[in-house]
Amino acid sequence: MNARVTVQGERQITANERTYAKQVLLLKHLQLRAYVVVGGFLLAMACLLIAALPFVLSRGGVPATLFVGIPTIGIGIYAGRGIGRQGLRKRAVLGDTVCTVKGPVTYITHRVKNSRAEEFFVGDITLWLPPFTSLLSFVANEKNGYRETELDVIFIETRSKQKAGGESVDTNKEALVVYLADYIDIDTVFNRHGRHYLIRESISTFAGVISCIVIGASGYLYFFPTEQWLQTGFMVLFLALLADFAIVALGCYLINKLYLAVRKRLDPNFRPSSYGERLAGKA
Repeated sequence: MNARVTVQGERQITANERTYAKQVLLLKHLQLRAYVVVGGFLLAMACLLIAALPFVLSRGGVPATLFVGIPTIGIGIYAGRGIGRQGLRKRAVLGDTVCTVKGPVTYITHRVKNSRAEEFFVGDITLWLPPFTSLLSFVANEKNGYRETELDVIFIETRSKQKAGGESVDTNKEALVVYLADYIDIDTVFNRHGRHYLIRESISTFAGVISCIVIGASGYLYFFPTEQWLQTGFMVLFLALLADFAIVALGCYLINKLYLAVRKRLDPNFRPSSYGERLAGKA
């Protein structure tokens, strides 16, 4: 563990925190299995290319084999073995207690084309956060790029599976955040909204996004059938696509506003709360 990270104390895991930890552990297991599947797929593609080499050579495709086929096979085997080994013969293990750790919370940004995502750390330990949660505003409050803080975590250790006559070796250390003042309070949010609240929130958000995409695509195809695409200019199609999804987004916003207005009309004591407020245990 990084010397700048210290464990301030330990306590027993509550029932809600254990439920949440098991949900995250399932995701971790799926992640490890996904590495195996992707690695196996790349190796299978490389094997298919090897099997196809005699056919390509018989058709006189020597340049294609030398400059495309063989390098592609080599990359497939190298990448397949590397990715597959990330999940092969490994298992994720939960800690038995909740630890209060103190250290610098930092982050790195991953950019893929126009999208970006942040990965957060305390010291050199990767932090697992609830879905749709970012500590970017928390960390960005400090000018030096990190923020010293205390947070309650449950450690997740990814270990190589023990071999006969040998010992398992820790290969990675991650921490599941269960409490961070004013940001995350898993015990309170589960007590108020149920132990499957985060799962419901993830499913509802995913379903909402898919519904908007389907509605937008349906409207677009209604006004611009595929048989008209070749007869219509690219800029017209592109601007129509932007307008279509803008209308769908505006419609969803207005429906949400109408829903809140009706709820408040029926119940004067109703006060809408954001996902962040509920996750922090404030609502």
